[in-house]
Amino acid sequence: MRTRKLAARRGVALLETMAASVVLLLGLMAAMAMIQQSNHASRRTLTATQAQTLAEQTLENLVSQGCTRAPPCGNIAALDGSRSKVWQTAAGAVLTTRPAASIVAREYEIAVDVDGSVQAGLNENSAVGVPAVDRSLRGMGSGNLVNVRVSVSWVEPARTGRQVVVLQTRMAP
Repeated sequence: MRTRKLAARRGVALLETMAASVVLLLGLMAAMAMIQQSNHASRRTLTATQAQTLAEQTLENLVSQGCTRAPPCGNIAALDGSRSKVWQTAAGAVLTTRPAASIVAREYEIAVDVDGSVQAGLNENSAVGVPAVDRSLRGMGSGNLVNVRVSVSWVEPARTGRQVVVLQTRMAP
């Protein structure tokens, strides 16, 4: 009789151990899923930050060029609709040509849009925005102000469409 009780206790202990193992396994799987989600979110944030940095650098380069007086901002208006591609490596280097397949790099497209009345047809559908791009600016006459917008876009795996960061400023001679 004593042997039967001992065997029953061993069976209960084995079931308890198996149940504890299942609970532990479920907890580990949940922790791994959380780490994976955190990793994806961190990667998306890094990509968006890199895109914003590229947009800031491009816009700063345009602003540093300044606007020509005749035609007003003609040098900037000439960039309307320009597009370029760059690749940023995991090490942070920005490349203007597609890197070798062995180098991990994300492709970004940089687009420049210039709106203003400095050249005919520069404003899409004659839109001037608020405050108006064609307004008089400190006694300099009207039509000498341009709105410069830089868009940096990229394809994000597991998301639909292109992701984009947009920065803009207004310039005048």
